[in-house]
Amino acid sequence: MLFANRFRFRAETCVLGALTLVLGLGWATRELAFAQEQSREVASGTIVLNQVKLNEQREKGELVGRNGVYVAGDTPGSSQFVTGRYILEPGKSPHPPHTHAEEEVMVIESGEGEIFCDGKTTKIGPGSVMYTTPNVSHGIVNTGDKPIVFYYVKWATKSSK
Repeated sequence: MLFANRFRFRAETCVLGALTLVLGLGWATRELAFAQEQSREVASGTIVLNQVKLNEQREKGELVGRNGVYVAGDTPGSSQFVTGRYILEPGKSPHPPHTHAEEEVMVIESGEGEIFCDGKTTKIGPGSVMYTTPNVSHGIVNTGDKPIVFYYVKWATKSSK
């Protein structure tokens, strides 16, 4: 009986212990989320072409090209920042015209095709540049007999997140 009285749980002690545990877990979760957010922020630096891994890109199961991402993440002034290089096979499109919340720039390095942007289709070749504002329909098609190589940059302002 003495042993049972000595180790009896008191309600206020249990409540205090549970509250301490919940507050500690909440704090740890917040700190983990903050650390993960900070680790996703893009750091200044230089990436050279041979550091970029090209991945096959398919549309409806069919190979349309290869995409390599240089940088992706948030920056001090933007969110959803991404820049990469795309090699688009002849006669292909990476996807039908689409829209998204990010602004986008595409710079054509080589090849020939057409870019649809904001209701207008333009023939493009080396040195062509497309810029689109958020939520404007755009797309690219390779109409030539060689791959189109282009670079792209997309970003959203922190306020449009």
